[in-house]
Amino acid sequence: MSKKQKQHQMIVPGQPMGVKVVNNDFTLALKTWKRKLKFSGVIDAIKNNKEFVKPSVQKRHLKQRAKYIQHIKDLQY
Repeated sequence: MSKKQKQHQMIVPGQPMGVKVVNNDFTLALKTWKRKLKFSGVIDAIKNNKEFVKPSVQKRHLKQRAKYIQHIKDLQY
């Protein structure tokens, strides 16, 4: 059985983050699950929620970033 066939059999219908273990190949199932987690953005959301940031601080950071990006774009032209 090829790797693509195993990956296709690992899909759990109705569970976008679910993975089945096929032919006792736990390492491939774990890799697939980690890849799904990475692309879904769950890990990034958890990392961002480690500490609370006030909304005013978030807005200030976004404004500073927008200013910086606009400055870079103005220098290019």
